[in-house]
Amino acid sequence: MIITLSGPFGSSVSLDFSNQLGESVELECFQFVQAPIEFRLLRGDRPLQDWQAGNSDVYDLQHGPNVQQWARGNHWFVNDLAHRGDVATCGVLSKNLIIETRGLGLTFILLVWPRESTVRRALTTLK
Repeated sequence: MIITLSGPFGSSVSLDFSNQLGESVELECFQFVQAPIEFRLLRGDRPLQDWQAGNSDVYDLQHGPNVQQWARGNHWFVNDLAHRGDVATCGVLSKNLIIETRGLGLTFILLVWPRESTVRRALTTLK
């Protein structure tokens, strides 16, 4: 299953699909079709990673909680160490997760892959 989201550059979009897919749903990866200049993941006000230059590569979120940081291309990621107890199968828990973007004037398109094994409810209409 792929969830498609969009929004204006410079906005924040919720990646919390727990109401639609179940409380313990995790995100496996995401990819920008139309990328903002930069983006970062947050849980609450706390960044899970530093700002990353936007591009259209798939961002792998399948690293276990013991991996403190990793690189994909020239992009460094820092694991969500404060919330690693929330990670059951090496994805990132969707609950209270936000993607924040930077840029002006255009719209980004984001594809999100929930980890199928963590989905507990049938997908309903996402708002």
